[in-house]
Amino acid sequence: MIKSLIHSMIVCPDMQKAYPRITHGQGAYIFDEDGKKYLDASSGSAAVSNIGHGIQEIGELVRDQINKITVLPTHAFSSAVVEEYLDELVKFAPEGFVKAWIVMSGTEAVENAIKLSLQYHQLKGDNKRYKIISRWGTYHGNSVFTLDVGGMKFRRQCYSQWMNNFPHISPAYVYRMPAGMSEEEYVHMLSTEFENTLLETGPDTVAAFIAEPVVAAAMGAVPPPQGYFAEISRICQKYGVLFIADEILTGFGRTGKNFAMENFGVIPDIIAAGKGISGGYFPMSAIIATEKVMQPFVEKNAPFMGGHTFACNPIAAAVGSFVLNYLRENDVVNNSKLMGDLLRQKLERLYQYDIVGDVRGIGLLCGIELVQDRQTKAPFPLEYNLSKRIGQKTIDKGVVLYPGKGSVDGQLGDHIMIVPPLTITEEQVDEIVDVLEQSIKEVMGELVKVAN
Repeated sequence: MIKSLIHSMIVCPDMQKAYPRITHGQGAYIFDEDGKKYLDASSGSAAVSNIGHGIQEIGELVRDQINKITVLPTHAFSSAVVEEYLDELVKFAPEGFVKAWIVMSGTEAVENAIKLSLQYHQLKGDNKRYKIISRWGTYHGNSVFTLDVGGMKFRRQCYSQWMNNFPHISPAYVYRMPAGMSEEEYVHMLSTEFENTLLETGPDTVAAFIAEPVVAAAMGAVPPPQGYFAEISRICQKYGVLFIADEILTGFGRTGKNFAMENFGVIPDIIAAGKGISGGYFPMSAIIATEKVMQPFVEKNAPFMGGHTFACNPIAAAVGSFVLNYLRENDVVNNSKLMGDLLRQKLERLYQYDIVGDVRGIGLLCGIELVQDRQTKAPFPLEYNLSKRIGQKTIDKGVVLYPGKGSVDGQLGDHIMIVPPLTITEEQVDEIVDVLEQSIKEVMGELVKVAN
């Protein structure tokens, strides 16, 4: 009986669903075994394939590097390919960053960034600092530790017995800020909450504050109000708290800048980077640190206690270097800004449908929020699975988006994130919006039938 329900040995989100098998990709498209073509406006899972699929030169590059060396005994040796890439990566980051370290996944990058912040304080003789403050409605990784740091309630729920070690504050969520409040007043309210949380928990016990510059999968491309991160950064500096920017999804051109925090004129102390860093061609992520953070390590000749088997991998470095060159040579970051502006402009026509409450985003990190009542912004009941239903319809029509839920309170709230490769064209932008519109209309029709 059980065996008949299993379609694959892969542990997929839906145990009873037979998933189409993808054979290959090219540019912004992927293809399944039946030859069906899908525009990958999810860019992998998600916002990974920043430079598109099927670039053959990367395969050749990886083969060449494998023939040379794959892993190093890093306790004893270095290599030119790794050192040259780290130098390029630091130069790609905002001014003030001086050191970088390669790891494998976004979760590892965030965890290493937090470890770095803790060790920084220890080297300065500040041993009481260990707490991390973050925000509800944000995702910082899928290890137990990073789930606790993060604020996605439905992901935390399964592991609740291991949670609640760190303080959380409210998200910066302009669409749902209190009625009648200006953005300036909203920023003041949020920054006051942050400072009060610091004071209540003991500012001398807090090592770092971490945030996504634009909240991605957890809330569906939510940018901050103007001036928000400037205030957060000011408060961090006031109390000696390090500011970690989780740029796992938002970096490498996704928002029309090298890193998303550059949109807000704020330089964090540590960047956790991933996803688009390798374009999806090799498992890779990184942490990048400022001179301020690295100074006590240099002064005391102290190694960073974050090493693991595949850290500073030569294959990852070779792929990462290719991606940086590709971004520069093909003006990809600028294309992200231009096509992102166009995509948001075209998505705004979806406001003609009552269930579309908000269209938002920066660059090619865009999203829409779906509501049952536009006036009250009331979300749809959980059992409607609205974003998932719309997402499945777009897949059926040949466009892959990234549906999500929980944006309102961690459980309720439907949103759809649109994060295509940064190389897309205007014609592909039209394809995305046309298919999304058709799918919304069909689901709205189904809702009317159910209501009647």
